[in-house]
Amino acid sequence: MNALCKTLVLAPFALFCACTNSSTAGSTTETENAIARGDGVVSIHLTDGARAAYRVLPNSFVADTAGTAVPDSEYTYIGETDTAGNIHIKDHLEGTFTIEIEKGDSAIAFQYTLDKETKEFAVKSAKLTARGAVMGAVSVPEDAPHAWVHVPGVGRVVKTDTLGNFLIEGLPTGKLSIVSWNVQTQDTIAETSVEIPAKDTLDLGHILAPGETINKQSKSVEASGIISSWMKPVSIPSVLTLRLDSSNFDFASAKGDGSDVHLLDKDGNDVPMQVDFWDSTRQSAAIFVRLESLKDTSATWTLEWGDPYAKQRQADVWESVSDSVWYALNSVEIFNFDSKAIVNDLPSPLKKYDWYVQLHTVDTLSDSVTVKTLSPASFLQADTKGRSGTVAHIEYSADYPDYTVIGTRVAQHTHDWGRMDSMVVWLRGNGDYEIILENLLDNLNYKASHKGKLSSNWERITLKPEDFDYVQRDYHGWEAARDKITHFTIFAYNGTEIWIDNVRVYGVNPDDFK
Repeated sequence: MNALCKTLVLAPFALFCACTNSSTAGSTTETENAIARGDGVVSIHLTDGARAAYRVLPNSFVADTAGTAVPDSEYTYIGETDTAGNIHIKDHLEGTFTIEIEKGDSAIAFQYTLDKETKEFAVKSAKLTARGAVMGAVSVPEDAPHAWVHVPGVGRVVKTDTLGNFLIEGLPTGKLSIVSWNVQTQDTIAETSVEIPAKDTLDLGHILAPGETINKQSKSVEASGIISSWMKPVSIPSVLTLRLDSSNFDFASAKGDGSDVHLLDKDGNDVPMQVDFWDSTRQSAAIFVRLESLKDTSATWTLEWGDPYAKQRQADVWESVSDSVWYALNSVEIFNFDSKAIVNDLPSPLKKYDWYVQLHTVDTLSDSVTVKTLSPASFLQADTKGRSGTVAHIEYSADYPDYTVIGTRVAQHTHDWGRMDSMVVWLRGNGDYEIILENLLDNLNYKASHKGKLSSNWERITLKPEDFDYVQRDYHGWEAARDKITHFTIFAYNGTEIWIDNVRVYGVNPDDFK
């Protein structure tokens, strides 16, 4: 047998290689230099690994960053299992080592330390499995182009990208260390210990530096507490909305976009969730949480946040949820007029407020307004151009600055409509119109307004938040008004008639109107 015994110095690490002989471990490296012998013993029984190869490497060894394979001469011990799958290395040196056992595409590794107190490392039963991989990220030091990530004991080192991301494939299964160092100073910038999975890639997330800690915060969330009465009975699968504001969440302790926020079940597993919107300035947010089964309706979850390195966890919470459930959970109808009532059509359990029609006459000299309120019920009728059911038809005579107002109150208190996706209003007629979301409770009368011209044919007017773009005087725009809305109104002027049908808001649900 060949003797492999040498001393190597690798800056910044030193490696001492020695060899031994085993009468029961198949072919092994050995040495005649008795000084190089230790008095430790390593014993491993591989249940399916007759004649599997093994190699032992000190954990202090750092592989060549050029990516070349570690030569046999660098290993402390090399050999094979015997016909029964046994590895037995006696006279083992002191130190921390990794033994990697492989056969074909399968491999397993064990890290161990032998010293004056611990003379033996033994594994009674081990099984080879398909190799795995790890991915993650480290904090690349300022001005450094990248960092190196090293797997001690298996002779693997990879370079991160400029952001610190890395991937290491083809690793033996088992518990291994991951160490990263600064390419400029050789200082350790991250380290952890992981269990390499078989046939899979383990995402380590961000690996912390030695001694670095993260102050995570958490709070309990009761599923039953965010299931409103109008949602019952709960169909499965379904989605709940967890609303956060200054009364129940400290936004200053989370990342500005909420990407560090996630939900855990009682066993510490991720609960499928999706941040619908997050506004730390307004201290307002909404998170979708998926219900997979009826037992989830009584679950207690843990909302956790505060990890600056956390990646946003966005699940497809609406997958396989029926269209009818999605519609119920993500839209509110303000008007359909089919009830022929003088109240709006907000769904139960919301309060239905009166709707009104007013003629506003403006005296430009005194800057005063005369308001004449008309009976809204007198403007309900069947459409003459194909819309089914009942519509509102207001005939008027008003040239700007005079105008006609059709409106209703939609909320008792102001709420943040920041998660609104769109608003749909069916209109026809002549002249100009303004669709306005406004606050009629505060003196400033905040308004988010969209202006347009009516067509003689029905048009489905779809407005995104950015379409409420008219800003002048007390017309403040969407961002200023979105959390102050109490009323929906339509102004009409420079014409003689306006027809109105189904008005629906998407991206919100009744709980946004309470």
